[in-house]
Amino acid sequence: MAREKAEPMYQLIYTSEPTVEFSSQDIRELLAVARARNKISLITGMLVFCDRQFLQVLEGNAPDVIRTYDRIAADARHDNLVALHRGYSHVGKTFTGMAMGFHSLALNENLPAGFSREDGRVNFAHFDGLQALEFLMACREQSAFA
Repeated sequence: MAREKAEPMYQLIYTSEPTVEFSSQDIRELLAVARARNKISLITGMLVFCDRQFLQVLEGNAPDVIRTYDRIAADARHDNLVALHRGYSHVGKTFTGMAMGFHSLALNENLPAGFSREDGRVNFAHFDGLQALEFLMACREQSAFA
């Protein structure tokens, strides 16, 4: 039986810093809205909150992903937005079935294996696209067993 080739999916990975304090309730509300919108647009992804930074991957059809990113970029709650990767993933969706996965790492919590903090902080803006994707996938694995 021939194996079907996965459809290329557009992936956009970015980091940003919040301009406001996000409480646990604020994060839950943000996720509820994001998940509802993403289900409509068939976007999947993962959001990590660590050291007062967001790291997120969005994947799906290019116009939907770009529209979602543009909405995030216009949101006053985000600052220092940096796109770490924009392009097609030829392995298909990495975060299949996750309208928006989420993982939060406390300031003193251990990072996934292979990653470290410098001066007490991991700096997502220094990641390249592959490092960011590896970090997101490792966080997905940690959250699956938490």
